[in-house]
Amino acid sequence: MKSKEKLSLKGYLLIAPAIIFLFIFTVYPIFYLLNSSMRDGSLLSKKRNFIGFQNFKTLFRSVDFYITLKNTIIYSIGLVVILMILATLFAVWVNGKAQKRLNGITLAAVFTPHIVSLVSISTVFLWIMDPQIGALNFIIRSIGLRPFPFLASSKTALASLVAMMVWKSLGYYSLLILAALQGVPKDIYEAAEIDDTPKIRIFFRITLPMISPTLFFTAIVSTISSFQVFETVNLMTQGGPINSTNTLVYQIYSDAFKYLKLGPATAEAVVLLGLVGILTILYFVCLGKKVHYQ
Repeated sequence: MKSKEKLSLKGYLLIAPAIIFLFIFTVYPIFYLLNSSMRDGSLLSKKRNFIGFQNFKTLFRSVDFYITLKNTIIYSIGLVVILMILATLFAVWVNGKAQKRLNGITLAAVFTPHIVSLVSISTVFLWIMDPQIGALNFIIRSIGLRPFPFLASSKTALASLVAMMVWKSLGYYSLLILAALQGVPKDIYEAAEIDDTPKIRIFFRITLPMISPTLFFTAIVSTISSFQVFETVNLMTQGGPINSTNTLVYQIYSDAFKYLKLGPATAEAVVLLGLVGILTILYFVCLGKKVHYQ
């Protein structure tokens, strides 16, 4: 019994640092956030009074909040869907190529934007998409077409941000999916070829099920990441034009640090936390059973 108790004590001591850090950097901030969302005042206030759910009531009565929420959801859905489709197709294409040297060059070219600073990429794309001196509109004018507004129009600004983030993130998710593809046993494909199975059927009946754990992981990670978009909006559009690219995280930043309204900002943060939590649960409930684990 004593040896078992010593082993148990040793185990608890080994996981104690992780538990402590988890409590300090995850559990405590969540409870602090919940408490802060139920108080008034600002970052400059010495004392913040408890007001219950008043911040949430004000938030859900605001038309701007629903516009911000809609922008965030549209951005997230557009980014995740396009990114998952393109990353999967690109990874399958690279995996099927015979020339390894060409594969390496292609992967390096696509993966490079991921390691470049988002601030640098946003600045470059801000110039590329400029309606007057931008490189894209220069090409469009040179072929006799009218300039495209990109970030200057409320109808195209959000789509332009999605396109830029797809370009930046494509290499990272493609590399993850490619690693999963290379782990699929080749004898399964050989058996399918012997049976003269069409390639489309192989893709949907063999390839996708075999890499479904990686697809499931990348879908969750990309969704959470898309809801946290901030740098791109802050550097390229500042939520405009006409509030068309304002997202939850940028709104939280604006309320907390521009307008010093800490109560509404923390209430919005609670909503964001709830949305991400609900979406993650829905992923596991709706898609978890369809994941094929070898």
